Amino acid sequence: MAARAGALRLIHAVLSEKALLDEAYAHELAEGPLRKLNGSDRAFAKRIAITVLQHLGEIDTLLGRFMDRGIPKKSGPLRNILRIGTAELLFLNTPPHAVVDCAVSHYRTWKKYAGFKGLTNAVLRRISKEGLEELKSIDPAKTNLPDWMYRSLCVSYGLEATNAMMAQFQKAQIPLDLTLKDPDSADQWAERLGAVKMPSGSLRLAEHEKVDTLDGFAEGAWWVQDAAATLPVQMLGDVREQKVLDLCAAPGGKTLQLAARGANVTALDISAKRIERIEQNLTRVGLSAELVKGDLLKTRFEEKWPFILLDAPCSATGTMRRHPELIHQRTPQDIAHFSKLQAKMLNHVAELLAPGGLMVFCTCSLQPEEGPELIADFLMQNPTFGIEPLTKEEMPQLAGFIQPDGSLRTRPDYWPEDGGMDGFFAIRLRNFTH
Repeated sequence: MAARAGALRLIHAVLSEKALLDEAYAHELAEGPLRKLNGSDRAFAKRIAITVLQHLGEIDTLLGRFMDRGIPKKSGPLRNILRIGTAELLFLNTPPHAVVDCAVSHYRTWKKYAGFKGLTNAVLRRISKEGLEELKSIDPAKTNLPDWMYRSLCVSYGLEATNAMMAQFQKAQIPLDLTLKDPDSADQWAERLGAVKMPSGSLRLAEHEKVDTLDGFAEGAWWVQDAAATLPVQMLGDVREQKVLDLCAAPGGKTLQLAARGANVTALDISAKRIERIEQNLTRVGLSAELVKGDLLKTRFEEKWPFILLDAPCSATGTMRRHPELIHQRTPQDIAHFSKLQAKMLNHVAELLAPGGLMVFCTCSLQPEEGPELIADFLMQNPTFGIEPLTKEEMPQLAGFIQPDGSLRTRPDYWPEDGGMDGFFAIRLRNFTH
């Protein structure tokens, strides 16, 4: 019950207070009742919350079908209690008697709403008997995605790809990707960790223990970074002993990548807390970089840079397999806001790139407004700049990700048999000024 009560708080934080799930979970572990539970119970609470968020549209559709009058007004936690029970019954394979008993037991805490015990019992018992069959008639992508996002993905990628991405968003287990400080040690670490070597150079663990208990963490042999997120740095080419400006650097994986490749890195981020986190990771892996706290649009640099990496703030819709709450929190207004901000950042950063210099611009968004649709306007406003196409000869193992214009696009449904990957857009821009 304590785990389920924790899940109830997490779901409320995400859906009602618009918190990110990882932040809500961290708050629970630091200050909430979850901190008193053992590891398996804490993990179960988070798994329930993730499952509800992954299948929220399907769950609410089923509840609508099994409740003729809908959710009563002023019913407090009833909706989320039913969501948790439905998720357990249909997606977590929890025995029905345990689900119903625990759902009803929530009302020991919520005594004000104890009158809904009977309704809770009746609805969940019916779902336990009829829910799986009814679920077959529901389209997961169309039901779980907001209408605007479903249409956007279908227009951009097609119906088949949208359905495939939804399948990845709903995977119960998301693999863990590691980037090695020394890529030449990949075989050794793959064997030690029981990991698979990915075409990107990452090591992938299908299942894993707590990250800081894994072999190699304490000695700084690797850091956690989704395979797709490693590709923008690779697009910069050989940066050994070169000055590289890493903008919007947090959470810091790309900063570590650049430092490990021998670059002289200056990493900027607006958040002091995130800068501190980057510094801690640099110390753990034995690498160095100059860290600067500042607003990209206000910070002034005395020099121009031969290499710049701009991983711009975005809606992060490409990361929804790891952050399912974004499905329910993002809006078209968010896309417009981030697109406008990215355009402003691109034009500002163009002034920082040295003549002949190379910039990689990337976002972890699936929305074309936050990537490819920005580039034509940027090139018109900056006529000395042009696209430096990525070629299949440079990255033969990733040739399928290269677009006709030489940009890079990854999607959550790529590498599906291995657990997918984040959705990224990345493009190289060269300053052809002499």
